[in-house]
Amino acid sequence: MKPLLFLLVTCMLSIASFPQEPPKEMTKVVVQLQGPEVPAESFAAKPKTMYRAGSRYCRVEEAPDAEHGLQGLLILNEPDYWMANLMTKTARHGVDPGPTFNCHMPMFADDPEKEAAGLEFGLEMEFFKAKGATPHEGAVLQSKKTTQYQVEIGNSKLALFTYGTPERPLAVGRVRGGKGEIYWYNGYGQVPFDAKLFAMPQDMKIEETKP
Repeated sequence: MKPLLFLLVTCMLSIASFPQEPPKEMTKVVVQLQGPEVPAESFAAKPKTMYRAGSRYCRVEEAPDAEHGLQGLLILNEPDYWMANLMTKTARHGVDPGPTFNCHMPMFADDPEKEAAGLEFGLEMEFFKAKGATPHEGAVLQSKKTTQYQVEIGNSKLALFTYGTPERPLAVGRVRGGKGEIYWYNGYGQVPFDAKLFAMPQDMKIEETKP
């Protein structure tokens, strides 16, 4: 399984122009992936922390991957983006050619169903509602009563479980080809916008990506 960081970079096509003023808040998401093909001690099962604000700002922080000498960090401040390895203190900088700009954090970037690949961290409710999913009483998960939203796209079945008031994600699952996996949310909410999280990484050797 490829690290989420590098799958995300392939999904940076622009679809909307960015705002003139920085937002006041950003969404912070902490998730862990579980599934029969995701060993509990593997890199893929380690938590990831993400931030998104408006259509311009996205950030993905990965846990250390000692086996491959990586600790990935992806920063998108459209039109600029940086792919950094915190272990080696190196980063690559690139510029989205436009003409419009929107950062993306796809949940299942490897899904061949283009519509299913449109499910993004921080925009879960928007995706399911846009697909016509209606709320139903869900299972009790982690001692929490949940509301379930479900859609089928091609060979993929997607389900969102929310809880609390206001609603926030507790889990998102996918079943495809008889195989299932689920993202558990360890944290989800609005926090004050911090421009430093979307600035060029400091104290790193930065290489420019050729157009």
